[in-house]
Amino acid sequence: MMMKSLMFLSLLAFNTTAWSYGGGGGGGGSSCTEPSFTAMKPADNSSVQELASFSLEASANTQMETLDLQVNGQKMAPKITPLRTGDTLLEVTLKEPIKAAGKARITVRATSKEGCENFQPFYITIAP
Repeated sequence: MMMKSLMFLSLLAFNTTAWSYGGGGGGGGSSCTEPSFTAMKPADNSSVQELASFSLEASANTQMETLDLQVNGQKMAPKITPLRTGDTLLEVTLKEPIKAAGKARITVRATSKEGCENFQPFYITIAP
């Protein structure tokens, strides 16, 4: 009787493990694709004398109404230009250029049309 109980428990544990990896066939991966942010100008981790403006591209699957773009924690309203590729060019001109030596932190957050969120920081060194 005890042997049957141990066998049952080991089978139960095996099946539970198998189900945790996707269970019933199919890739087991998510079909949701995060938006991506590329073509940062000036480039991420680059050095400039002052930061007066920057641009980047948001992928075609980005819900623009969810876009949150900030520089050093201050919300920015970018100029939005659709591109032929389906991506969107985001351009920001700062009211006051950042001239003080140090790092500027640019963050962008948005949700894709599939409902996945992405957050990406960029860092620009100001070296007058």
